[in-house]
Amino acid sequence: MLQPNPLNSLNTMELLSKIEEFKRLDLKTASINDITMKVCQTLSCMIVTSSVFKEGTRLYRVRSLKSDLSNMPKIFQDIWLPPAEKVKADGRVNLQGQPVLYTSTEQITPLYECNIADGDYYAIIQYSVKPGQELIGYCVGNGVEPDDLNETGKINNKIINDFLVSEFSKPVGKGTEYLYKLSNVICQSFMDMPFCDAYVYPSVAHYKKGWNVAIKPNSANCKIAFDCVLICRSGGFDSSGNHVFQVLHKANLGTDNNLVYRF
Repeated sequence: MLQPNPLNSLNTMELLSKIEEFKRLDLKTASINDITMKVCQTLSCMIVTSSVFKEGTRLYRVRSLKSDLSNMPKIFQDIWLPPAEKVKADGRVNLQGQPVLYTSTEQITPLYECNIADGDYYAIIQYSVKPGQELIGYCVGNGVEPDDLNETGKINNKIINDFLVSEFSKPVGKGTEYLYKLSNVICQSFMDMPFCDAYVYPSVAHYKKGWNVAIKPNSANCKIAFDCVLICRSGGFDSSGNHVFQVLHKANLGTDNNLVYRF
């Protein structure tokens, strides 16, 4: 016999009170353990959903380039996740020394993530899920409303989703990098399910329009293929919001992990 969804009996006012209490936590001085305990005390239950990326699904990443293209990718490591010793700072879903492969589900989102402006040069890297593989990503914000929720459960589900997405998606700049501690805790405490290959979350720069997929190292190495990289110059956006760009060079992977540019 199926157990009733715990969201249906969760006290909504108590949930809101716990969320308000959590927001008084000083994230700048709190440790990862402190934040983890506080999040777990705040959210006693929630719904976590997954996205399955089938073989052949394309994912994208962008790197900003200098105008003389002196830093354009030359070897495989330039277009792959960095080695652990090169990860010197926390990111949205990684801590120092813990690399992930940051990608997006479409080409335009990483342009926003990298603040690519009219006239800028950039490399757009295309990956795909390898044949015979599928990538399982768990999502920040479930976007679903199961049939077993009553009215109270629906309200609680929305409150929890809004809390997770808003706390996870806070803009981070110089001096506020400590906010990454919370987004990492959300992923590691709630999204790191069995068979989890990646974390799927809404883009902060392309908010409510784009989705990012942060892929774990082992899953990237086993399930993701590098397809090609294009070196481009941005022409900005047209009146319809479409990105205008010029392709200058294209490269595929050659021997000895070198990139071979075809033009």
